[in-house]
Amino acid sequence: MRIVYSIIGALVAGILIAVGIVNYRVYRELQTAQTKSQTTQVSTEKPVLIPDNSMISDDELKISKRQMWSDLQRKLKDTVVQVFAQIAEFNWLEPYKTPNQYEATGTAFFINDQGELITNAHVVDQAKVLFIQIPSLGKRRFEVEVVGVSPERDLALLKLKEHDNQELKKDLNRTSIPYLKLGNSDTIYRADKLMALGFPLGQQGLKSTTGVVSGREHIEGQHFIQISAALNKGNSGGPSLNSIGEVIGVNSAIIQNAQNVGYIIPINEVRLFLDQVRSMPATTSVKLLRKPYLGLLYKNGSEMLTKFLGNPLPGGLYIVEVYKSSPLAKAGIQGGDMIYKINGNTVDIYGEMNVPWSAEDKVSIVDYISRLKVGQDITLDYYRKGVAKSTTFKFSQSEVPPVHIMYPGYEKVDYEVIGGLVVMPLTINHIVLIGKYVPDLLEYSDIRKNREPRLIVTHILLNSPASRSRTIGAGAVIAQVNGQKVTTLDELRKVVPQSLKTGYLTLRTVESVLVVMPFDEVMRDERQLSATYFYPLSSLYKNLAQVYQSDKAVGQAPKAPIEVQQTK
Repeated sequence: MRIVYSIIGALVAGILIAVGIVNYRVYRELQTAQTKSQTTQVSTEKPVLIPDNSMISDDELKISKRQMWSDLQRKLKDTVVQVFAQIAEFNWLEPYKTPNQYEATGTAFFINDQGELITNAHVVDQAKVLFIQIPSLGKRRFEVEVVGVSPERDLALLKLKEHDNQELKKDLNRTSIPYLKLGNSDTIYRADKLMALGFPLGQQGLKSTTGVVSGREHIEGQHFIQISAALNKGNSGGPSLNSIGEVIGVNSAIIQNAQNVGYIIPINEVRLFLDQVRSMPATTSVKLLRKPYLGLLYKNGSEMLTKFLGNPLPGGLYIVEVYKSSPLAKAGIQGGDMIYKINGNTVDIYGEMNVPWSAEDKVSIVDYISRLKVGQDITLDYYRKGVAKSTTFKFSQSEVPPVHIMYPGYEKVDYEVIGGLVVMPLTINHIVLIGKYVPDLLEYSDIRKNREPRLIVTHILLNSPASRSRTIGAGAVIAQVNGQKVTTLDELRKVVPQSLKTGYLTLRTVESVLVVMPFDEVMRDERQLSATYFYPLSSLYKNLAQVYQSDKAVGQAPKAPIEVQQTK
């Protein structure tokens, strides 16, 4: 339930809750939890079917249904596991602090005999070590590692460590690991029966609940299947199965204070995720998969707007603006255009369309785009001021805007501390965390404002030159340092040494607040602040100190500004 680069919905805290042990997750700003589940290899035997016989009593019918699910669970033994994640949670305001450490639990399930498992991304987010437990083996733990993760889809691919893979087969007395067969979520309909598996509330025993498919729902940029089977905190990452034991979705979220309203990620999205992760080059220890997007800002069209533009009725999706480096921009689409078809599928004025994989409901253009593969051809039929146009282009991995969500468990987060100011590149993470206290930050989540990097003051150290100035606080966005425009930490590190000549370190915020700090105080206090607040002295300060002390020792005027290397 997240939409990339749009944060307003994410600030509605607690409405949609990830189903797992309570856990802070920036990309949702929701209470999250985790679940683990177990199952065994799908048998070729058909489950017990209920005869079409009107003479069967209600009691007999109930017994027959229970027998069907019971038999299915026995056949799927040891395919669903409980996950134990040892978390080191990053501090987005004081990044030098020791991470908050704890163990969280969740659910996962095997998808092949090679020891690969699927779970939710929020189950393993910022985990340093991961273990699984198989119910039939008690508290014996096996180590797994993260192969790839897509936080925006809330999916993660895990794999047993090689040694533990062999140990598990030995303990199970099997030549291969049991696993679940992936079904087809495009062929399910409302009222279809299903069973959800998981470890609610972090309990040791695997639990099952049954229900039906309630329908499909689009929530904050993601397509879900809504189910009536009970899900609780702790079920995250577990499978939901159809009546023949195939996985049709991954348990993901619930609505707070609602009954029988749970959400699962369609298994066909999992297939797409697996294809993309496996085709990615292994440039880091964990493959971080960002969700591609077309890069447009759109609004509902109308009959009057369509007529005004000279386009044929009933109209199409009205494009307000196109992100300059996005796939659509490269294809020549402009603001003011109206899209009528995507790959032959008619798009209405509300940005919705009928597609084969959702026969009962229309889907949004966002849901449709999420189903496309990188490298796939896209054909757009559109109108520009009454003129019909068409273009075909390849769907490419989108360029990430400078102000975006970051995932400290999988990518490096930089920062600088100088004069008592803790400065970081502005991210969506900061906006989610402190946007309700500094509402002006919300504008930087908009596609029209996130195209340029920004620097944010995340914390002010007490008894520092910055705190003594009494002119700046946490949440301030920096516009200038020493009179020079700065938008990145590299730019900041280049202009700070100018203070050696002027004797002052000055900052100006985007609100035109001017902060002036005597540079002698900045240099004098830095080591004491570092010792008091337990942060490492940066390369910026060390290089400045070398020149500063040298100049003072010989009584010379400060040397010309020096260029320093990146701190972290």
